[in-house]
This record gives sequence, C-alpha cells and structure tokens, in this order.
Amino acid sequence: MDEQWKQVVIEALSRAMKTSEKAVPGAKLREIIARVAAEQGLRYPAAGHEEESFSDFLKYFDSVLLIRRRKGEDFLVAPVDMPQLLLDVSDSAGTRVREDMFEAFTRIPRGTPPTEPWYVPDNDTVEWLAVNEQPGLRRLIRIPPSTLDQELEERRAFVQSSDIEGEVKDRIVATLSSHAGLGSFAKVIGAYGLARKWHAHRFQSVVRRMKAWCEAEHVPWREQWIVTSDQWPAPTVATVKVTEAHRNLFGKFVEALSEEDLRRISVPLDIVLKIVRK
Repeated sequence: MDEQWKQVVIEALSRAMKTSEKAVPGAKLREIIARVAAEQGLRYPAAGHEEESFSDFLKYFDSVLLIRRRKGEDFLVAPVDMPQLLLDVSDSAGTRVREDMFEAFTRIPRGTPPTEPWYVPDNDTVEWLAVNEQPGLRRLIRIPPSTLDQELEERRAFVQSSDIEGEVKDRIVATLSSHAGLGSFAKVIGAYGLARKWHAHRFQSVVRRMKAWCEAEHVPWREQWIVTSDQWPAPTVATVKVTEAHRNLFGKFVEALSEEDLRRISVPLDIVLKIVRK
C-alpha cells in the first residue's frame, strides 16, 4: 500500500481522536477513512483490494496503528503511540499483552547460566535459551532481555507521570531503593488502589518496547499479541494422586520463587477459604 493511503489512515485516526480520546471502533474508522480518501481524490476500497476485509486493509499500516479484537464485538483501533487506549476501564475481560510475549520483554534472566528469550517466527512462540546455547539451524530472533535497572526505572517513571499524592508518591519511590524493590512496589501500589493505573502504564510501556523491537528486527506485528482473558487457552486439567513427595516438592518450588513470581500465582478462592478456616 502506497504512502498516500498511509497518510489517509493517519489523518482519519487523527480526526477520530479529536472527537473522543478513546480507541476507535473499526466501523467508525472505516467511514472516516472513506471520507478522507474521497477528499484526496481516492476511493475506498482501494483499487485491487475490493475483496479485502477492512481489518486486513489496516494490516498494511501496523507501523501507525494497533488493533484489539473483541469477542462478539467490533474490533478497536488506536494510534501506535497510544496503546493504552486499547484498555477499557469497564472491560472485565482483562486486555493485556499475551503472557509469553509479556514475560519475554519483562522477565529478568536468571538461572546458572541465565536464560534469555528468543522469538520463533515460524510458530509465533518464545523460547528461553541459556546464554551459551546456540539456536542451531532454527530461525530464531533474539529479544533483548529486561534488566533490574530497566524495571526499576519503569516504575519510577510511572510514579512521576501519575497523579499520585506527595506522601504516597514518596512511599512508593522509597520501595524502589531496596534490593526487593519490585516486590515492595507491587505491595504498596496494591495497598493504595493503584494497580489499574500501573497496568495501563505497564501495558503502554511493554507495547512500545515490542514495537521498537519489531522495527529493529523487521518482525511483522501480530494482533494476537494483544489479548483478553476470554482468548487465553484454558488450562489442561489432569487427575493426579497427590503424595507426600508431591507436597514436599511443591514446598521447595514455592521457596525457590522470587516475590515477583509469587505475585503472579492465582489461588482459587475456595482453597483460600479452606486455609483461613483451619
């Protein structure tokens, strides 16, 4: 698709943002694009693309926009530099970056030797290889691993950019000066009801990191990297006889986890209640 159509899409998105600073439903954006195209002597659908769906048409412009699919509803579109607009505060589906990609761009390498993330474009997956391990003949693309300094700086940026009261802000910043800063930070923002704001900031930051990586490594952006909870695969449940050895192994497993990892574990409410009642 040529540069003129790219400018049409950019102008259409800009007009949509002027009327409402929210992600634009696909149907509405299609109308605006058709209008802007007509003003510039073009006609939508573009010649040679008459049988193409509107969402497929937009894929030519993933350098300037992001798409979020919604089950049973029209998809949403946001400018590439405003990914936070894809988050809807009333959305209970939990929009976020797909788990394996999120981990690849945020997990600090650990282990002996440490493992680092590589993207497998052939099947859209992430593999973690030891730093001294060669990918062999497979086509893998390295993802720059996150660092502790990067993660701490991202949290400081959140505190400075958010509308947080002075005393609370000071307390949050103070948590980031200790060795266990990431874990302490999560506890404090949770205590002050800032988890939703942090999620929006984090989502925006990670998507920008991913976009920059795509451009640097010439990796096509995939809509599937932004998901909602109803798009996550259901876990496979197997019936296993729990022995004392299993319980001991589980205890060792929990002890080996960092505070950051522990916070990602979900425990069903009925199990929590059983423990509390004992």
